[in-house]
Amino acid sequence: MNESKRLNFLKSYLKLYGVEKIELTNEKIDSISGIAIYDENDPEERQEFIWHKSEMEVPSPELNILIEKIVTEKWHNGDKISEHIEELEFAEFDNKTKEKILNELFDVEIRMVDDGEETDTYLVHY
Repeated sequence: MNESKRLNFLKSYLKLYGVEKIELTNEKIDSISGIAIYDENDPEERQEFIWHKSEMEVPSPELNILIEKIVTEKWHNGDKISEHIEELEFAEFDNKTKEKILNELFDVEIRMVDDGEETDTYLVHY
């Protein structure tokens, strides 16, 4: 079975938070949920989440490229992205596309779940 676009995006996005692995717990038409595992050797280092998006609402593939570059180059500290990213040139896309995908990045909100309740949000900012 092919991996969903949502799961593929989540694997990329949650790297910004140091997530090593995702355990998928449910995938519905309008949401995907699972457990973000920060340390596979520590059962306490886990966070349940839900993302209220359909397969058709997944951000552009270019956003995955940008996130991978941010993680590789360490242009972030958890949810805080370096403001210098606006000044950087990318071989993969032009500045107009970069601006569009940065806006996509800042629009992503994935809810954290504790004891069955949505309690907090994974989101990225400057």
